[in-house]
Amino acid sequence: MTDTRQTTEEGEVLPEVAVKSGRSFSMVWLIPLVAAVIGGWLLYTTLAEKGPVITVSFETAAGLEATKTKVKFKNVDVGVVEKVALSENLQTVNVTIQMVKGADEFLTENTRFWVVRPRLTAGGVSGLGTLVSGAHVELDPNPGEPADTFVGLEIPPVLTSDVPGRKYLLRSTNRGSVSRGSPIYFRGIEVGEILGFELGEDDREVNIHAFVREPHDRLIRDATRFWNASGVDVQIGANGVQVRTESLQSLLTGGVAFETPLSAMDQPEVPEGAVFELFDTRAKIGESELTERIPYLVYFDGSVRGLEVGAPVEFRGIRVGSVTSVDLVIDAQREIVRIPVSIVIEPQRFKQVGGLPFKERYKGMELLVRKGLRAQLKPGNLLTGQLFVNLDFFPDSPPADLVMHGGEPPQIPTIPSDLEEIARSVNGVLEKIASLPLEAVFDDTRKTLQSIQSLVNSPDIKASVKSLRKTMELADATLAQAQSTLAATENLLGPRSRARADLVELMKELKNAARSIRVLAEYLERHPEALIHGKGGPK
Repeated sequence: MTDTRQTTEEGEVLPEVAVKSGRSFSMVWLIPLVAAVIGGWLLYTTLAEKGPVITVSFETAAGLEATKTKVKFKNVDVGVVEKVALSENLQTVNVTIQMVKGADEFLTENTRFWVVRPRLTAGGVSGLGTLVSGAHVELDPNPGEPADTFVGLEIPPVLTSDVPGRKYLLRSTNRGSVSRGSPIYFRGIEVGEILGFELGEDDREVNIHAFVREPHDRLIRDATRFWNASGVDVQIGANGVQVRTESLQSLLTGGVAFETPLSAMDQPEVPEGAVFELFDTRAKIGESELTERIPYLVYFDGSVRGLEVGAPVEFRGIRVGSVTSVDLVIDAQREIVRIPVSIVIEPQRFKQVGGLPFKERYKGMELLVRKGLRAQLKPGNLLTGQLFVNLDFFPDSPPADLVMHGGEPPQIPTIPSDLEEIARSVNGVLEKIASLPLEAVFDDTRKTLQSIQSLVNSPDIKASVKSLRKTMELADATLAQAQSTLAATENLLGPRSRARADLVELMKELKNAARSIRVLAEYLERHPEALIHGKGGPK
């Protein structure tokens, strides 16, 4: 039998390893196994908690930082910016955003994104909170189809989708001072905002998007009228200077106001998206309802400076129409210059009574002209110099008819204005003064003055003046003597003088004596025999 044990050179036998058959598990392998399980679980939970990844493009990356800038909705974090990179065409910035779990429910094609940072606009200051916390991306969800690529807004929207109310479309020939965020007023109370504006399809109108919040949107009816209340409405015309503003905010940022007649509140509410006309001013609303206008012509011989298109046509202070044009016509054949003024009469401004067919085209006016109706220019405001056309009856004016011309509106007769009458009167007086023989009058006046001067310088006049002076001196001496005599009399008969007291006593004695004589005379008249026999009678 062969010995298979191994020995050393010295002959020592080396130990042999005995190998047992079968397999056994070592506890050492539990550590990496547990770590792998935990890592897998963490990876699963991390992936499970993550939401969708979206891309939003902006024009600039101002205020955006990867892994730092948050995405918020109602001040709640719903995502974070993971990457900021330029687009392939270098025109925009692509921002990759990791959203939270469940965010895919409100990520639709109508969802809006914008960067919230400090902004100063006509509507005020916004985003001041980001001065401390830094800029963030705001999200405004809207219903629609799911999407993962969006175009961000460079300007924040005026309203978010969660504000209840209705949107309407206002159409105007110009925008005026209305801007994004301009307030909408109803009776001076702010009830909405202007969302934006753009040109219409034909580039002739401006479409203005308006939003009226609940519950004020129920005030909108078919009869509702909107007008531009921006800034200060200053109108200088024949009625003077009119200044109107809706509020201080509309003065700075512009605004729109509307009103609904109480009689129209029974009408049904209009749906969202209804279209309304935006009038330039509130006054234009009433004028738009005057659909019937009858044209006429008036010719004025004098100056029409101060008469402008739009000036009122009045009848005894009540507006019945307006001026539509002021022209200058040179008639080379007749060698005259005329100023035709086109006016329109609006019969809807007055009521018809007594069967006068005034609302029938030209019939009523023809009758009124025969009764003395004339057109006259009058100053509406002395400060501005604006004129208006006044219609009134002038019975003393020469008879005239409503002049009809083929192809032209009828011509209403005119009379000179008050200023023209005054000017004519002044010119007549000046002409009469100019026709007087002023040179002859001046010569006679000069001769008369010379005669007076010769008479004054004559010796007789001088002697008379000296005699008069002496007479006056004598009169002064006589007056002085009279004053001395009066003073002496005052001393003699003064209230406290002795002579005055004796004189008073003498008057009393004379009065008593007179009484006694009167009593004696009455007795003798009754008893004349007393002269013979005495008072006692015959003895």
